[in-house]
Amino acid sequence: MTDSITDMNKKKNILFLTPRFPYPLIGGDRIKSFYILKYLSRYANVTLITLSHGGAPNKEYVQELEHLGIKVHSITLFPFRASLRSIRTFWTKFPLEILFYLHPGFRNKVNDIIKDHHFDIAFAFFMRTAEYLKDVSIKKVLIAEDCRALYQSRSAKASDNIIQKLVRHWEALKLQVYEPTITPYFDVTTLVTNDDIKEMQKYNADASYALLSNGIDLSIMKSSSTDQLHKRDGLIFIGKLDLWANSMMIQTIVRDILPNIIKVYPQITFSIAGADPSPNIVALASQNIHIYPNVKSTEDFLYQAAIFVHPHKGASGIQNKVLQAMACGCVVITTPTGIQGIPAIHNEHVFIAHTNEEISSYVLFLLENPDKRISMAIHARTLIEDNFSWDAINKQMDDVLLQCGISLQS
Repeated sequence: MTDSITDMNKKKNILFLTPRFPYPLIGGDRIKSFYILKYLSRYANVTLITLSHGGAPNKEYVQELEHLGIKVHSITLFPFRASLRSIRTFWTKFPLEILFYLHPGFRNKVNDIIKDHHFDIAFAFFMRTAEYLKDVSIKKVLIAEDCRALYQSRSAKASDNIIQKLVRHWEALKLQVYEPTITPYFDVTTLVTNDDIKEMQKYNADASYALLSNGIDLSIMKSSSTDQLHKRDGLIFIGKLDLWANSMMIQTIVRDILPNIIKVYPQITFSIAGADPSPNIVALASQNIHIYPNVKSTEDFLYQAAIFVHPHKGASGIQNKVLQAMACGCVVITTPTGIQGIPAIHNEHVFIAHTNEEISSYVLFLLENPDKRISMAIHARTLIEDNFSWDAINKQMDDVLLQCGISLQS
Protein backbone atom coordinates (compact mmCIF):
# COMPACT_ATOMS: atom_id res chain seq x y z
CA MET A 1 0.00 0.00 0.00
CA THR A 2 2.81 2.40 0.91
CA ASP A 3 4.58 1.70 -2.37
CA SER A 4 1.46 2.49 -4.41
CA ILE A 5 0.99 5.80 -2.55
CA THR A 6 4.63 6.67 -3.19
CA ASP A 7 4.18 5.93 -6.90
CA MET A 8 1.12 8.20 -7.03
CA ASN A 9 3.09 11.05 -5.44
CA LYS A 10 6.03 10.73 -7.77
CA LYS A 11 6.42 13.42 -10.38
CA LYS A 12 5.45 12.37 -13.86
CA ASN A 13 8.07 12.33 -16.60
CA ILE A 14 7.15 14.24 -19.76
CA LEU A 15 8.82 14.39 -23.16
CA PHE A 16 8.07 17.50 -25.23
CA LEU A 17 9.10 18.08 -28.87
CA THR A 18 9.04 21.46 -30.63
CA PRO A 19 10.00 22.43 -34.20
CA ARG A 20 11.42 25.79 -33.05
CA PHE A 21 13.33 26.76 -29.93
CA PRO A 22 10.61 28.15 -27.62
CA TYR A 23 12.40 31.37 -26.72
CA PRO A 24 12.49 34.38 -27.12
CA LEU A 25 8.74 34.90 -26.98
CA ILE A 26 8.31 36.12 -30.56
CA GLY A 27 5.64 34.33 -32.58
CA GLY A 28 2.56 32.49 -31.41
CA ASP A 29 4.18 29.04 -31.53
CA ARG A 30 7.02 30.05 -29.23
CA ILE A 31 4.70 31.82 -26.81
CA LYS A 32 2.33 28.89 -26.51
CA SER A 33 4.99 26.19 -26.26
CA PHE A 34 6.86 28.21 -23.61
CA TYR A 35 3.82 28.70 -21.39
CA ILE A 36 2.76 25.07 -21.73
CA LEU A 37 6.27 23.99 -20.78
CA LYS A 38 6.22 26.43 -17.86
CA TYR A 39 3.00 24.90 -16.56
CA LEU A 40 4.01 21.26 -17.06
CA SER A 41 7.38 21.82 -15.37
CA ARG A 42 5.65 22.97 -12.17
CA TYR A 43 4.39 19.46 -11.53
CA ALA A 44 6.47 17.13 -13.71
CA ASN A 45 10.00 16.37 -14.85
CA VAL A 46 10.08 17.76 -18.39
CA THR A 47 12.57 16.89 -21.12
CA LEU A 48 12.51 19.17 -24.15
CA ILE A 49 13.94 18.18 -27.53
CA THR A 50 13.81 21.11 -29.93
CA LEU A 51 15.07 22.20 -33.30
CA SER A 52 17.05 25.44 -33.41
CA HIS A 53 17.11 27.12 -36.80
CA GLY A 54 20.44 28.18 -38.25
CA GLY A 55 22.62 27.50 -35.23
CA ALA A 56 22.71 26.73 -31.52
CA PRO A 57 20.34 28.80 -29.39
CA ASN A 58 21.62 31.69 -27.30
CA LYS A 59 22.80 30.42 -23.89
CA GLU A 60 20.57 32.97 -22.17
CA TYR A 61 17.56 31.51 -24.00
CA VAL A 62 18.49 28.01 -22.87
CA GLN A 63 18.84 29.25 -19.30
CA GLU A 64 15.30 30.68 -19.37
CA LEU A 65 14.06 27.11 -19.80
CA GLU A 66 16.57 25.46 -17.50
CA HIS A 67 15.53 27.85 -14.71
CA LEU A 68 12.12 26.19 -14.94
CA GLY A 69 13.76 22.82 -14.31
CA ILE A 70 13.47 21.68 -17.93
CA LYS A 71 16.16 19.46 -19.44
CA VAL A 72 16.93 20.98 -22.84
CA HIS A 73 18.28 19.15 -25.88
CA SER A 74 18.71 21.32 -28.97
CA ILE A 75 19.39 20.08 -32.50
CA THR A 76 20.44 22.58 -35.18
CA LEU A 77 18.34 22.72 -38.33
CA PHE A 78 19.90 24.44 -41.35
CA PRO A 79 17.06 25.91 -43.44
CA PHE A 80 18.78 25.50 -46.82
CA ARG A 81 19.41 21.78 -46.26
CA ALA A 82 15.90 21.36 -44.92
CA SER A 83 14.50 23.03 -48.03
CA LEU A 84 16.42 20.60 -50.24
CA ARG A 85 15.01 17.67 -48.26
CA SER A 86 11.52 19.05 -48.83
CA ILE A 87 11.78 18.33 -52.56
CA ARG A 88 10.85 14.74 -51.67
CA THR A 89 7.23 15.93 -51.43
CA PHE A 90 6.93 15.06 -55.14
CA TRP A 91 7.47 11.32 -54.59
CA THR A 92 6.48 10.76 -50.93
CA LYS A 93 3.26 11.10 -48.94
CA PHE A 94 4.64 14.01 -46.93
CA PRO A 95 3.64 17.67 -47.30
CA LEU A 96 6.41 20.27 -47.59
CA GLU A 97 6.00 21.53 -44.03
CA ILE A 98 6.45 18.02 -42.65
CA LEU A 99 9.49 17.19 -44.78
CA PHE A 100 11.18 20.47 -43.86
CA TYR A 101 11.27 19.38 -40.22
CA LEU A 102 12.26 15.73 -40.76
CA HIS A 103 15.80 15.83 -39.40
CA PRO A 104 17.91 12.66 -38.95
CA GLY A 105 19.77 14.06 -35.95
CA PHE A 106 16.55 15.04 -34.25
CA ARG A 107 15.10 11.58 -34.83
CA ASN A 108 18.21 9.94 -33.37
CA LYS A 109 18.07 12.17 -30.31
CA VAL A 110 14.39 11.36 -29.71
CA ASN A 111 15.03 7.62 -30.07
CA ASP A 112 18.05 7.71 -27.74
CA ILE A 113 16.25 9.72 -25.05
CA ILE A 114 13.21 7.44 -25.14
CA LYS A 115 15.43 4.34 -24.99
CA ASP A 116 17.33 5.64 -21.94
CA HIS A 117 14.43 7.18 -19.96
CA HIS A 118 10.92 6.33 -18.84
CA PHE A 119 8.23 8.81 -19.87
CA ASP A 120 4.62 8.81 -18.74
CA ILE A 121 3.50 10.91 -21.69
CA ALA A 122 4.97 12.66 -24.74
CA PHE A 123 3.86 15.78 -26.60
CA ALA A 124 4.42 16.62 -30.25
CA PHE A 125 4.04 20.36 -30.56
CA PHE A 126 2.73 21.04 -34.05
CA MET A 127 2.19 18.34 -36.64
CA ARG A 128 5.76 19.03 -37.77
CA THR A 129 7.11 16.85 -34.94
CA ALA A 130 4.43 14.14 -35.07
CA GLU A 131 6.50 11.71 -37.17
CA TYR A 132 9.06 11.39 -34.37
CA LEU A 133 6.47 10.01 -31.91
CA LYS A 134 3.95 8.14 -34.00
CA ASP A 135 5.46 4.69 -33.37
CA VAL A 136 6.38 5.28 -29.71
CA SER A 137 4.48 3.03 -27.30
CA ILE A 138 3.57 5.55 -24.61
CA LYS A 139 0.70 7.98 -24.11
CA LYS A 140 0.96 10.73 -26.72
CA VAL A 141 -0.64 14.11 -27.39
CA LEU A 142 -0.42 15.95 -30.70
CA ILE A 143 -0.77 19.71 -30.22
CA ALA A 144 -1.82 20.32 -33.81
CA GLU A 145 -3.13 23.87 -33.21
CA ASP A 146 -5.11 24.29 -36.44
CA CYS A 147 -6.35 22.15 -39.29
CA ARG A 148 -3.46 22.62 -41.69
CA ALA A 149 -5.40 21.51 -44.77
CA LEU A 150 -7.96 24.21 -44.05
CA TYR A 151 -5.22 26.76 -43.41
CA GLN A 152 -3.44 26.09 -46.69
CA SER A 153 -6.67 25.88 -48.69
CA ARG A 154 -7.86 29.28 -47.42
CA SER A 155 -4.42 30.80 -47.89
CA ALA A 156 -4.29 29.58 -51.49
CA LYS A 157 -7.61 31.29 -52.22
CA ALA A 158 -6.49 34.51 -50.51
CA SER A 159 -3.15 34.81 -52.30
CA ASP A 160 -2.71 37.03 -55.36
CA ASN A 161 0.74 35.56 -56.03
CA ILE A 162 0.54 32.68 -58.52
CA ILE A 163 3.56 30.86 -56.99
CA GLN A 164 2.12 31.16 -53.47
CA LYS A 165 -1.27 30.02 -54.73
CA LEU A 166 0.14 26.90 -56.43
CA VAL A 167 2.39 25.91 -53.51
CA ARG A 168 -0.39 26.33 -50.96
CA HIS A 169 -2.87 24.44 -53.12
CA TRP A 170 -0.35 21.59 -53.36
CA GLU A 171 0.12 21.63 -49.59
CA ALA A 172 -3.62 21.57 -49.01
CA LEU A 173 -3.99 18.46 -51.20
CA LYS A 174 -1.10 16.68 -49.45
CA LEU A 175 -2.38 17.64 -45.98
CA GLN A 176 -5.88 16.38 -46.72
CA VAL A 177 -4.28 12.95 -47.07
CA TYR A 178 -1.63 13.29 -44.33
CA GLU A 179 -3.62 14.76 -41.44
CA PRO A 180 -6.20 11.94 -41.19
CA THR A 181 -3.44 9.32 -41.20
CA ILE A 182 -1.25 10.87 -38.47
CA THR A 183 -3.90 11.68 -35.83
CA PRO A 184 -4.80 8.01 -35.05
CA TYR A 185 -1.27 7.47 -33.71
CA PHE A 186 -2.01 9.87 -30.84
CA ASP A 187 -4.28 9.44 -27.83
CA VAL A 188 -5.49 13.04 -28.20
CA THR A 189 -5.05 15.71 -30.87
CA THR A 190 -5.62 19.27 -29.64
CA LEU A 191 -6.73 22.26 -31.70
CA VAL A 192 -7.29 25.92 -30.86
CA THR A 193 -10.86 26.32 -32.07
CA ASN A 194 -13.96 24.17 -32.32
CA ASP A 195 -14.11 25.09 -36.02
CA ASP A 196 -10.71 23.44 -36.51
CA ILE A 197 -11.92 20.37 -34.61
CA LYS A 198 -15.01 20.11 -36.84
CA GLU A 199 -12.83 20.42 -39.95
CA MET A 200 -10.49 17.68 -38.75
CA GLN A 201 -13.46 15.43 -38.00
CA LYS A 202 -14.51 15.70 -41.65
CA TYR A 203 -11.30 13.89 -42.61
CA ASN A 204 -11.17 11.49 -39.63
CA ALA A 205 -14.13 11.30 -37.27
CA ASP A 206 -12.64 8.44 -35.26
CA ALA A 207 -9.62 10.25 -33.80
CA SER A 208 -9.84 11.84 -30.35
CA TYR A 209 -9.81 15.68 -30.37
CA ALA A 210 -9.76 18.30 -27.63
CA LEU A 211 -9.75 22.08 -27.37
CA LEU A 212 -6.50 23.69 -26.22
CA SER A 213 -6.78 27.38 -26.96
CA ASN A 214 -4.13 30.12 -26.91
CA GLY A 215 -3.46 32.24 -23.85
CA ILE A 216 -2.38 35.69 -22.76
CA ASP A 217 -0.04 36.53 -19.87
CA LEU A 218 -2.23 39.05 -18.10
CA SER A 219 0.50 39.77 -15.55
CA ILE A 220 2.45 41.39 -18.39
CA MET A 221 -0.52 42.90 -20.22
CA LYS A 222 -2.16 44.99 -17.52
CA SER A 223 -5.62 46.47 -18.01
CA SER A 224 -5.78 50.15 -18.98
CA SER A 225 -7.57 52.87 -17.04
CA THR A 226 -10.28 54.92 -18.70
CA ASP A 227 -7.99 57.94 -18.52
CA GLN A 228 -5.21 56.07 -20.31
CA LEU A 229 -7.61 54.85 -22.99
CA HIS A 230 -8.70 58.45 -23.63
CA LYS A 231 -5.10 59.51 -24.32
CA ARG A 232 -4.51 56.95 -27.09
CA ASP A 233 -4.37 57.74 -30.77
CA GLY A 234 -3.43 56.23 -34.10
CA LEU A 235 -3.72 52.87 -35.79
CA ILE A 236 -1.44 49.88 -35.35
CA PHE A 237 -0.50 46.46 -36.70
CA ILE A 238 1.85 44.10 -34.86
CA GLY A 239 3.25 40.70 -35.77
CA LYS A 240 6.17 38.81 -37.18
CA LEU A 241 6.77 41.09 -40.12
CA ASP A 242 8.54 38.67 -42.46
CA LEU A 243 5.53 36.33 -42.62
CA TRP A 244 3.64 36.34 -45.89
CA ALA A 245 0.21 36.64 -44.26
CA ASN A 246 1.25 39.63 -42.13
CA SER A 247 2.97 41.34 -45.04
CA MET A 248 -0.19 40.90 -47.12
CA MET A 249 -2.33 42.48 -44.40
CA ILE A 250 0.03 45.44 -44.04
CA GLN A 251 0.02 46.04 -47.79
CA THR A 252 -3.78 45.92 -47.76
CA ILE A 253 -3.97 48.51 -44.99
CA VAL A 254 -1.51 50.85 -46.70
CA ARG A 255 -3.04 50.48 -50.18
CA ASP A 256 -6.77 50.12 -49.54
CA ILE A 257 -7.63 51.39 -46.05
CA LEU A 258 -5.21 54.07 -44.82
CA PRO A 259 -5.81 56.49 -47.74
CA ASN A 260 -9.51 56.60 -46.78
CA ILE A 261 -8.57 57.58 -43.24
CA ILE A 262 -5.98 60.18 -44.25
CA LYS A 263 -8.61 62.02 -46.32
CA VAL A 264 -10.51 62.78 -43.10
CA TYR A 265 -7.60 62.75 -40.62
CA PRO A 266 -4.47 63.93 -42.50
CA GLN A 267 -2.26 63.62 -39.39
CA ILE A 268 -3.28 60.07 -38.50
CA THR A 269 -0.40 57.68 -37.81
CA PHE A 270 -0.23 54.00 -38.64
CA SER A 271 2.40 52.12 -36.59
CA ILE A 272 3.87 48.79 -37.69
CA ALA A 273 5.78 47.01 -34.91
CA GLY A 274 7.33 43.56 -34.81
CA ALA A 275 10.21 41.29 -35.69
CA ASP A 276 12.16 41.01 -38.94
CA PRO A 277 10.39 43.39 -41.33
CA SER A 278 11.05 42.67 -45.00
CA PRO A 279 12.61 45.40 -47.16
CA ASN A 280 9.17 45.99 -48.70
CA ILE A 281 7.74 46.76 -45.28
CA VAL A 282 10.63 49.04 -44.29
CA ALA A 283 10.16 50.97 -47.53
CA LEU A 284 6.61 51.92 -46.50
CA ALA A 285 7.86 54.41 -43.87
CA SER A 286 6.45 57.91 -44.34
CA GLN A 287 4.99 60.84 -42.43
CA ASN A 288 1.89 58.77 -41.65
CA ILE A 289 3.47 55.31 -41.50
CA HIS A 290 5.95 54.53 -38.73
CA ILE A 291 7.97 51.31 -38.76
CA TYR A 292 9.34 49.86 -35.49
CA PRO A 293 11.51 46.82 -36.30
CA ASN A 294 12.60 44.15 -33.82
CA VAL A 295 11.14 45.86 -30.79
CA LYS A 296 11.61 44.28 -27.37
CA SER A 297 7.90 44.51 -26.57
CA THR A 298 5.04 45.02 -29.02
CA GLU A 299 2.76 45.57 -26.02
CA ASP A 300 4.43 48.94 -25.41
CA PHE A 301 3.12 50.08 -28.81
CA LEU A 302 -0.31 48.54 -28.33
CA TYR A 303 -0.76 50.57 -25.15
CA GLN A 304 -0.23 53.77 -27.13
CA ALA A 305 -2.49 53.02 -30.10
CA ALA A 306 -6.26 53.35 -30.28
CA ILE A 307 -7.22 50.88 -33.02
CA PHE A 308 -5.75 47.59 -34.21
CA VAL A 309 -6.47 47.09 -37.91
CA HIS A 310 -6.46 43.45 -39.01
CA PRO A 311 -7.75 42.76 -42.56
CA HIS A 312 -7.31 39.02 -42.21
CA LYS A 313 -7.91 36.66 -45.14
CA GLY A 314 -7.72 32.89 -45.19
CA ALA A 315 -5.85 30.73 -42.68
CA SER A 316 -7.32 29.04 -39.60
CA GLY A 317 -6.75 28.85 -35.86
CA ILE A 318 -6.61 31.77 -33.40
CA GLN A 319 -4.75 34.99 -34.14
CA ASN A 320 -2.52 35.68 -31.12
CA LYS A 321 -2.01 39.28 -32.17
CA VAL A 322 -5.77 39.85 -31.87
CA LEU A 323 -5.75 38.45 -28.32
CA GLN A 324 -2.84 40.74 -27.47
CA ALA A 325 -4.52 43.83 -28.90
CA MET A 326 -7.77 43.12 -27.03
CA ALA A 327 -5.89 42.54 -23.78
CA CYS A 328 -3.98 45.81 -24.18
CA GLY A 329 -7.01 48.00 -24.82
CA CYS A 330 -6.78 48.42 -28.60
CA VAL A 331 -10.14 48.10 -30.27
CA VAL A 332 -9.83 45.44 -32.97
CA ILE A 333 -11.31 45.78 -36.45
CA THR A 334 -10.98 42.46 -38.23
CA THR A 335 -12.75 39.95 -40.48
CA PRO A 336 -14.74 36.75 -39.75
CA THR A 337 -11.61 34.60 -40.14
CA GLY A 338 -9.56 37.04 -38.07
CA ILE A 339 -11.77 36.56 -35.01
CA GLN A 340 -12.29 32.77 -35.25
CA GLY A 341 -11.92 30.94 -31.97
CA ILE A 342 -12.60 34.13 -29.98
CA PRO A 343 -16.19 34.52 -28.67
CA ALA A 344 -16.30 38.23 -29.46
CA ILE A 345 -19.54 40.00 -30.32
CA HIS A 346 -19.63 42.49 -33.18
CA ASN A 347 -20.12 46.07 -31.98
CA GLU A 348 -19.52 45.05 -28.35
CA HIS A 349 -15.98 43.66 -28.20
CA VAL A 350 -14.74 44.17 -31.79
CA PHE A 351 -15.90 45.26 -35.21
CA ILE A 352 -16.14 42.46 -37.78
CA ALA A 353 -15.91 43.66 -41.38
CA HIS A 354 -16.38 41.87 -44.69
CA THR A 355 -14.70 44.40 -46.99
CA ASN A 356 -11.88 46.93 -46.84
CA GLU A 357 -14.50 49.66 -47.22
CA GLU A 358 -16.24 48.43 -44.07
CA ILE A 359 -12.92 48.39 -42.19
CA SER A 360 -12.31 52.01 -43.25
CA SER A 361 -15.79 53.08 -42.10
CA TYR A 362 -15.36 51.39 -38.72
CA VAL A 363 -11.99 53.11 -38.21
CA LEU A 364 -13.54 56.50 -38.95
CA PHE A 365 -16.50 55.74 -36.67
CA LEU A 366 -14.21 54.92 -33.73
CA LEU A 367 -12.06 57.99 -34.31
CA GLU A 368 -15.19 60.13 -34.25
CA ASN A 369 -16.68 58.34 -31.20
CA PRO A 370 -14.01 57.94 -28.51
CA ASP A 371 -16.55 56.96 -25.81
CA LYS A 372 -17.68 54.01 -27.95
CA ARG A 373 -14.05 53.02 -28.55
CA ILE A 374 -13.31 53.07 -24.82
CA SER A 375 -16.43 51.05 -24.01
CA MET A 376 -15.47 48.39 -26.56
CA ALA A 377 -11.89 48.27 -25.27
CA ILE A 378 -13.09 47.63 -21.70
CA HIS A 379 -15.51 44.89 -22.80
CA ALA A 380 -12.80 43.23 -24.90
CA ARG A 381 -10.39 43.18 -21.97
CA THR A 382 -13.00 41.48 -19.80
CA LEU A 383 -13.58 38.84 -22.48
CA ILE A 384 -9.85 38.05 -22.58
CA GLU A 385 -9.65 37.81 -18.78
CA ASP A 386 -12.59 35.39 -18.71
CA ASN A 387 -11.47 33.11 -21.54
CA PHE A 388 -7.79 33.42 -22.44
CA SER A 389 -5.71 33.73 -19.29
CA TRP A 390 -3.04 31.06 -19.00
CA ASP A 391 -4.87 29.74 -15.92
CA ALA A 392 -7.85 29.01 -18.19
CA ILE A 393 -5.63 27.31 -20.77
CA ASN A 394 -3.89 25.28 -18.06
CA LYS A 395 -7.28 23.89 -17.02
CA GLN A 396 -7.81 22.80 -20.62
CA MET A 397 -4.41 21.10 -20.50
CA ASP A 398 -5.44 19.26 -17.32
CA ASP A 399 -8.51 17.97 -19.17
CA VAL A 400 -6.33 16.76 -22.06
CA LEU A 401 -4.05 14.92 -19.64
CA LEU A 402 -7.04 13.32 -17.92
CA GLN A 403 -8.19 11.99 -21.31
CA CYS A 404 -4.85 10.18 -21.32
CA GLY A 405 -5.34 8.93 -17.77
CA ILE A 406 -2.79 11.27 -16.24
CA SER A 407 -3.17 13.81 -13.43
CA LEU A 408 -0.22 16.08 -12.68
CA GLN A 409 -1.45 17.34 -9.31
CA SER A 410 -2.70 14.12 -7.70
